[in-house]
Amino acid sequence: MTSLVNRLLLLVALLPLAACARQPAQKPVELTQTNEQGCTRQRSVGPQDPYADPAPLKQACVGPYLLELPQNYFDNQIGTEHDGSFGLALEYPSLEAFKPGDRIGLSVDQALRTIDIDFSYSDRFTPLQILERLSTPQEYDPESPTRSLGARIEEEPKHGLKPYYVDLARVRAHYRQKGIGDDMRVMKAAANMDWFISTDPAGRIDRLISCTSREQIDPGYAWKNGIPTKTSTDGMARCEHRFALADHRVVVKLGYLRDLLPEWHQLESRAGRLFVGHEVPAGFGTHGTADSADGERKGH
Repeated sequence: MTSLVNRLLLLVALLPLAACARQPAQKPVELTQTNEQGCTRQRSVGPQDPYADPAPLKQACVGPYLLELPQNYFDNQIGTEHDGSFGLALEYPSLEAFKPGDRIGLSVDQALRTIDIDFSYSDRFTPLQILERLSTPQEYDPESPTRSLGARIEEEPKHGLKPYYVDLARVRAHYRQKGIGDDMRVMKAAANMDWFISTDPAGRIDRLISCTSREQIDPGYAWKNGIPTKTSTDGMARCEHRFALADHRVVVKLGYLRDLLPEWHQLESRAGRLFVGHEVPAGFGTHGTADSADGERKGH
């Protein structure tokens, strides 16, 4: 009897070991990620601390280019998403990164102060071709007055850019012919964009800034001591600003309040420096061992 009991106890003790042996081995955590263009970045694994100060360096890929920035520059303040996608965020008016952890539980007024930055690479189209496509009517709506320079109201240069204001009367007539009612959002000033462009010596668009129509009088915010504060629940007048880093085949997209359009050059320059200044030179190891020419890689 004692022998039987001992055998049963031994069997019970061995069952968990047998169960573990049947489970497949866990796949090791990938410490790097390589994109289609051959850029390899170090992944962040384990718990992330957006409040870490000084902020640790995190890597991101834009096409074949490897960038390395303090994590508080990222819009989520911890680095790239799991698939490698990312956006950057600067705080107006300093145009510096938010302090570590400041964007966790982002308030409306903090969002108003945010300058959004995105980089996109294409090995199929050049940046100038992409900007041209954005300003050209598409096959599904070839008569669209919102995708054509010729259907817009051209006026004298402003802020060093050529304005092409949306013709709302023309827009509304176009959509009424399609059976769209006047109460639909596409008929509202707030849903339509004015364009401000610049061209290269060959006459190709190299900069396209789309801003909420000038006919949307209330921007949805007010300024106090140089800081914007939300005043309306009905949206915000904003700009979407695209320009080319032609040598890198990269289009940079900025997002900011419409009132900041006169500062477009400063905002664009800052975004361009973020890319070039934080690019890791080929052959440099993890968390780069050299500083860029303008010292960007040192700063937070």
